[in-house]
Amino acid sequence: MEGQRVAGPGQGGGRRKIWIALGGAGAAVLAGAYLGLCAWVGKMDTIFPNTSVAGLDVSGMTQTQAQAALEQAVAGHGDEMVGVVTYGGWQEGITAAQMDYDWSLPVQDAYEAGRESFLAQGGRYLARILGGRHGVSAPRGGEQPALERLLDDVEREMGGNVTYATYQLEGGRLTMTKGRTGVGLNRDEVRDSALSALEEAMERKLGGGQEGVVEVQRQLVPDETGPQTPDFEEIYRQLHTEPVSAQMDPETFTVTDHVVGVDFDVQALKAAYDQAAEGASFSIPVELEQPEETKESLESKLFADLLGQGQTILTGTWGRQYNVKLAAEACNGTILLPGEVFSFNGRTGSRDASMGYQSATVYSGGKTVEEVGGGVCQTSSTIYYALLHTNLEVVERYNHGYNTGYVPVGMDATVYYGVTDFQFRNSTDYPVKILLYPQQQGAQEALVCQIYGTNEEGVYAVPRSVSYDKVAPTTVYQPDETIPRGTTKVDMVQNPYTGLKAHTYRDVYDREGNLIEEQDMGQSVYKMRPKTILYNPADGDPATWVDGQPPQPGQPTGPEQAAGPGSGETSVPEEPVDPGTAGDPAPPTGLEQPEDPGQTGGAGTDVDSGTQDGSGQESGSGEQPEQPAPGGEESGGQPEVVPGWDRPI
Repeated sequence: MEGQRVAGPGQGGGRRKIWIALGGAGAAVLAGAYLGLCAWVGKMDTIFPNTSVAGLDVSGMTQTQAQAALEQAVAGHGDEMVGVVTYGGWQEGITAAQMDYDWSLPVQDAYEAGRESFLAQGGRYLARILGGRHGVSAPRGGEQPALERLLDDVEREMGGNVTYATYQLEGGRLTMTKGRTGVGLNRDEVRDSALSALEEAMERKLGGGQEGVVEVQRQLVPDETGPQTPDFEEIYRQLHTEPVSAQMDPETFTVTDHVVGVDFDVQALKAAYDQAAEGASFSIPVELEQPEETKESLESKLFADLLGQGQTILTGTWGRQYNVKLAAEACNGTILLPGEVFSFNGRTGSRDASMGYQSATVYSGGKTVEEVGGGVCQTSSTIYYALLHTNLEVVERYNHGYNTGYVPVGMDATVYYGVTDFQFRNSTDYPVKILLYPQQQGAQEALVCQIYGTNEEGVYAVPRSVSYDKVAPTTVYQPDETIPRGTTKVDMVQNPYTGLKAHTYRDVYDREGNLIEEQDMGQSVYKMRPKTILYNPADGDPATWVDGQPPQPGQPTGPEQAAGPGSGETSVPEEPVDPGTAGDPAPPTGLEQPEDPGQTGGAGTDVDSGTQDGSGQESGSGEQPEQPAPGGEESGGQPEVVPGWDRPI
């Protein structure tokens, strides 16, 4: 019996283990070798094999060497590498020499290619050795003026964007030119075409070794777009205009330009557009509407008419006359636009010494005294007197406590800064101007006020007043130790005034002289001031005098000799003449003045001026005005409140 070889324990399994052990050792060697390769590649400072930038082989070069090689290649052959863009039969190119290339970034990309990770860089290096290739294109970043000029040339040649419709107003017609089909150019696409063509030319020249000039073309295929239909409603909104009259600029007082109204038929414009060929011009009629007032017509009307005027004679001390003129200067040249209100206090400001006003006679507590600013009521009264010859609206006016005499009774206007003002409104449709100036008239000097505006209707006004309820001055005696005994003296400073009431009207006429309106301007109430006789108190009570005469020195006095004051005072000033009414129903001509200036008081006495506060401001009667009481008999000399007194009815 043949024997059978039986493997001993461990014989067959031992050989397999040996082979496994040998395989594991080989893998470890290979892994170690690969890791060593990766470490060696990581320490390399040169670019991997088979790497190019813009076609130029930069394998095995450092980054510095590669950048220098590229710069040298472009410097030597830049003009021979050309990228060309064409459109139809037109073409334009750009060379590598015209480009301002910065090679540092593409060289850095070439160096880092394959080195993305430690474990991968060994395999990538082996792949390059075995024939794998990697290329980096020329840079596209940074400013390239030559390339932008090329794009500008392309836009001009291709016609740019779509031609749209244009339009303009020409006289009485709206002319429109229909748009043409245009070429829609995408500038970024043209830029990419030019750069890709240039990059290919560089690849051929620097990488392929092509001799001579290498020119690569790219054909441009832009989109052609027909002209868009205009937004006719938007055109109408832009051109449609309502007429606007010329006006006076409130800041510069110059006349602004007028605006001519424009209107047209939108449907007619659409129909004409649809029928027109591309690029053709056509027109439709336009309705032009002139404004009510053009610049030329307004300039010819402004301040063309004298609406009213008045004057008063300047009297009193130099200081009083100076104050009247200073206040007039503040008001002279004032221009009021339609609806604006003139305020005397607003124009002059506080009438105190800091403004240059002088000391003059005023009323204070019913007495005539010296204060700063006296006399300015003559200025406000002169303006009011001129205003009464116009049809302008009176807003605020108060009469004096005593009749002034330099304007007809009932035609004065007192002022008190901060309390009582004189105001009127420009109630016309055009600006008005106030002229106020002194004017020599023979031996006298007058303050003249003229109000100019536009009087298209030709209306004019004539003021008149009716006086009544006159109260003659009474007589009072006042002791004064400076008066010699046995004599009396009439106080010529605190001179007497006749009390009276006056009702003022303004009659408005048309250009033919027909009365069209009687305006009630209200009632004025003027106080009576008594005659004051000064006497020496040593002469005793005037009630004890015989025949109203004081006893002579040494003559006994006593009640038994009393005969009353009597009527022997021949030194009493004559009672003032009532100025009565003013004017005839005719247009104001020349310089008007009151029929009789009336009482003006003693030398230097300013009978129109009133009480002043610390700022030297005037009131109507010598006392600070109070609220009007029924009948107007209050300290301020304010008139009785009559409905409609301060404005035309």
